[in-house]
Amino acid sequence: MAGLRKIILLMVIIVGMFSTKDIVFGEVLTPEATVINFYTALQNGHFEQAYGYLSSKMKGNKTQEQWTVDTKNLFESGEVVILEFKVSPAKVEGDKAMVQVWNRSKDMLNPEGLVEYETDHLTKENGVWKIDETVVSTEK
Repeated sequence: MAGLRKIILLMVIIVGMFSTKDIVFGEVLTPEATVINFYTALQNGHFEQAYGYLSSKMKGNKTQEQWTVDTKNLFESGEVVILEFKVSPAKVEGDKAMVQVWNRSKDMLNPEGLVEYETDHLTKENGVWKIDETVVSTEK
């Protein structure tokens, strides 16, 4: 029985090592996975987690706490809900990438929902893909 406990403990430690926000099973996230994780975090109200997918440029001078509070307040006061999103394959050139995102969300001004087309520009920071800029349009 003690041997089984050691094996379970070892597996818990190994899984924990590979479940950080930027690494999945020892691999650095792709640009698409970074964007998917970012939007999933926003969709689920995990703003602290979403902050981790942003480049230093996108974070500006805001700490994780400041960004999280501001973004949470924006979502709550605007009644923003991301209903669904889809991510296209990335176009990668060196340390830069571009990912097209289709999302449908609603807010207090658009209670029926609105489709937006976004282009997320990513850059590698310390070898990890981060969202560096987002361009939003309501037209394709």
